[in-house]
Amino acid sequence: MKGNEWRWVERDFFTDLRILVSQRHLAWQLHLADIAENKRNSGLGLIAPFISVLIHVLLLGSVMGLVFHEPLVSFIPFFSVSFSIWQGVSIFISDISYSNEKATRYLSFPNVSGCISNLISTYDFVIALLLKLSASFIIIVFINPEIIIGANYLAFCFGLVLLTFVLISWSLPLSYLFDRIRLFRGFLPQILFAVYLITPILWAPDRIQSHKWVIDFNPVYHVIEVARAPITQGVFPMTSSLVCVGLIAVGICLSYFLFPANRNLVVYRWMA
Repeated sequence: MKGNEWRWVERDFFTDLRILVSQRHLAWQLHLADIAENKRNSGLGLIAPFISVLIHVLLLGSVMGLVFHEPLVSFIPFFSVSFSIWQGVSIFISDISYSNEKATRYLSFPNVSGCISNLISTYDFVIALLLKLSASFIIIVFINPEIIIGANYLAFCFGLVLLTFVLISWSLPLSYLFDRIRLFRGFLPQILFAVYLITPILWAPDRIQSHKWVIDFNPVYHVIEVARAPITQGVFPMTSSLVCVGLIAVGICLSYFLFPANRNLVVYRWMA
């Protein structure tokens, strides 16, 4: 390794990214350590996301279906998949909002990537999302098994890959935003709840056909739809896929330009 690049604060973005890829196994071990710590604290471990979806969907989904006069055989499957994906995304964003604080742990460790905490959060997201979706599938099997039979699983897997890359590509810009403007972090629960309400999760997209622009220009809708539509509708969501590819490209560009500023923010955070 050239010069002082043994410390991540001395590297450029692409060098640190290359090192991050080489340290994916280390990030996995740190992810397993986090799971063990959570299990000691809560006693639940990996079963927690599974139980959370089962309880939340069965209770809230039934209530909201009755309130909106939706047929439960179609609304419960839609809501279960939507809620599983949204909860995974919102937890990831909440975790990433503290990523810079986690990065300070690795300042004195040689050869460790500065973005390794972001990769750990991505592992957390993927594992938790798969468990949540497993709970959703169980619910759908009991409510309307025809949806499982007609699902497009190839498009679903592709959608999950796109969704994951959208999140990891935006992890550094979000880390910088929430650390640079910490007021946003304080209001993050309210911000996420507002996005939750204006995104088709609790309600079907066809509910506001007269104001469809609210959906079309909502990037969170497309991030969820890219993995939801193959299951609930059995289709390949081309528009949402293209939007996600665009988000990935924008996220990588922002990460490249913000990397030096974010690095300085971590190192000199006592001045921020």
